[in-house]
Amino acid sequence: MMENTSLSTLQAAITAGAAPNLAALGKANATSSAYHGISHPSLPNYIALTSGSDQGIGCDCEAQPGQGTCIPDVTCSILLGLCSCAVPSSVTNIADQIEGAKETWMAFGEGMSTPCNITDDSTTQYAVRHVPFVYYDDIQTNTARCDAHVVDFSSFDPGSAAQYTFIAPNLTDDMHDPTPATQQNITNGDTWIGPQLTKIMATSSYTDGGIIVVVWDEDDDSGLGATGANAPIPIFVMSPYAKSGGYVSAVAADHVSLLHTFEDGMNVGRLGTTTNADTLTDFFPSK
Repeated sequence: MMENTSLSTLQAAITAGAAPNLAALGKANATSSAYHGISHPSLPNYIALTSGSDQGIGCDCEAQPGQGTCIPDVTCSILLGLCSCAVPSSVTNIADQIEGAKETWMAFGEGMSTPCNITDDSTTQYAVRHVPFVYYDDIQTNTARCDAHVVDFSSFDPGSAAQYTFIAPNLTDDMHDPTPATQQNITNGDTWIGPQLTKIMATSSYTDGGIIVVVWDEDDDSGLGATGANAPIPIFVMSPYAKSGGYVSAVAADHVSLLHTFEDGMNVGRLGTTTNADTLTDFFPSK
């Protein structure tokens, strides 16, 4: 999961030679011209991707479900005013579904250090709001469960990946920082993601029929303008079963569409309500 980049911004950076790894990835695999985030700022998108809706969240919040307050940043306090951060404990998420199906899942946060860490770390550039699973009460308040499933990225072994694996790079590697963003943000993320994908795509977890999705949370205008509020964001879809060779899907899709794609693939039912495209079926050849 990458951060705060409109599709047009990434395309311009690729043209300028600032993202050679992502340029090669797009030429070899499949992308979209009509994939969107569902809200602003970051956290609602992460929650929707893992639970089927933004659950009424309108802020980037501290990882304490039910607190009902916002991090006192510019987006929340000035632009959005009072907004909800409460994530009801009853919200079912994809981790619940996966465990119910007796399958495996893991979430990795780069720079998290200790498992299930709910405190930002400016030294490692770990951002709690980019690891959605710590916002669900049934995970965060179950220490053994959280510590077993939500851990630092240094523990990630692509050769023994869980059936569902969520990866949140740190604020430099996900293209978020520094702010205000420059082309260097994209170069930083591109430099990080190239070697990571090379390692993952060399494993049997992928070659035997896995799917890798690299997707951004929202566009880089953060909803401040009429165009920016709905600007397409990048997504790369890689799988031995997916279309490839630079295929570009023009079918409208969003984070809930992506969630439902994962859910259908694991046969665990669907959370939330379908918005835009039902699933990312256009990325896969019909049988």
